[in-house]
Amino acid sequence: TEMSGVIEEMYVNLGDKVTAGQPLLRLKGTDTENSIKSAEAALNSAKAAYEDSNITVENAQNQLDSSLNNAKIAYDKAQAGYEEVQRQFSNTEQLYQAGAISENDYKQAKANLDQTKLGVDQAKAAVDAAQKAYDTGVSSRQQAKAAIEQAQVTYDNALSAKNKLVLVSPVDGIITSKTYNVDEMATPSQPAFTISSLNTLQVDISVTQADIDKFKADQKVNVIIDGETVEGTVRYVPEITDAKSSLYVVEVLIDNSNGEFNAGMSAEVEVITEQENNALTIPKKAVFDEEGQSFVYVVGDDNRAVKTEIVKGIETDSEVEVTSGVNADDTIVIGGLSLIKDNSKLFPVEKKED
Repeated sequence: TEMSGVIEEMYVNLGDKVTAGQPLLRLKGTDTENSIKSAEAALNSAKAAYEDSNITVENAQNQLDSSLNNAKIAYDKAQAGYEEVQRQFSNTEQLYQAGAISENDYKQAKANLDQTKLGVDQAKAAVDAAQKAYDTGVSSRQQAKAAIEQAQVTYDNALSAKNKLVLVSPVDGIITSKTYNVDEMATPSQPAFTISSLNTLQVDISVTQADIDKFKADQKVNVIIDGETVEGTVRYVPEITDAKSSLYVVEVLIDNSNGEFNAGMSAEVEVITEQENNALTIPKKAVFDEEGQSFVYVVGDDNRAVKTEIVKGIETDSEVEVTSGVNADDTIVIGGLSLIKDNSKLFPVEKKED
């Protein structure tokens, strides 16, 4: 499960066949449902507030635009008037310094200049105030829109949590293990089910250090199950041993699309490590070793045993390849070796066919 919770409904049982996307269980979602309702209400409220204030905000925005433009016009006009008064005062100041006008006229011109400057400063302050009011209005509208977006995120998250209440199967397969029952607490750390696809079976082989080099990924091997031999493919060859067994656990896959085998059946794996075509082979029980050399008894003239040295090639559990020492026409003694020696008289026993 993607979240922890108490199981409200269980839709499948052990052994059931399931398909990808099929619901497996449902968690109790009282808190989640409440969260969805709360988030939905908050989202609707934010949308309504935005819609209700939208016309008002637009009207206010228009008023702010008009106020800002008027303030700028008034400032430009005041600034132009101030520049004209300043030019006139400059002329008056020159006349005063030349003694052409009285001091009283000069002071009156200076007072007029100061008054005009004050008007410019006030107009500038009005522009700044109008700009600030305009910026505040724009910010308020953006905040209202941001509130809707945040409410939408909260609502989407609540819906996402609701979707996590239902656990669905990711694959086709069969329920082969079940961890929980109804009213038990499920957690993301523990698988709720094991779903196995019996179309492909995996054979795990415990391999010793001496044999691990005989296995390679994608290698073809023979797998014997219930007396039938099928082809398998090595899927994984580990580089470290299993902590419990201290053996290498090699994984082999076999095709079971016809449903012939069941999971849990024992299997035997044969690995071809060497191969020789048209090899001459004899039963392994016909060979005996003495002082590091290998021998067989060949049936010679007069049915007497002839101790013959051979050179062995590839060996299996039951057969030995002979590379030299005997040929395909020789008759080899395969039983009772401990009872005879070189030149012993033999009494061959022929196997009777049933």
